[in-house]
Amino acid sequence: MHELVIVSGIIEAVSNLARKENKKILRFTVAVGELASFDRALIEELLNEVKKGSILEDTQVDVEVEKADVLCKSCESTWGFSDLIEPLGENEKEMIHFLPELVSSFSRCPKCGGRDLEIRSGRGIRVSYVEFEE
Repeated sequence: MHELVIVSGIIEAVSNLARKENKKILRFTVAVGELASFDRALIEELLNEVKKGSILEDTQVDVEVEKADVLCKSCESTWGFSDLIEPLGENEKEMIHFLPELVSSFSRCPKCGGRDLEIRSGRGIRVSYVEFEE
């Protein structure tokens, strides 16, 4: 279960931040990329379990989906990943689901028609917000 390892690392990192800043953390948000191979609901459940007994036990944890953005390196335009794959057929969408980098093989930039596409966000998991007690 990769999620447990990831969540344990997040709890440790946020706890270390609280100690370093010598402040209580009221809330933090974890962003899970829409292309990440993680179960968002499981991440949320594990965060709430793993924080028990830690300095974050009373901290509110939010988990949100981070949309994937794709940069056209030819014209510097940025597009939503879902916007680029929406017009494709089911077979192409399924292939891209398992290997998102294939987006440049099946999609083109809506502005310039280029295929030099790079996924810029929405692939991983990260702490996107921390709120400290005043």
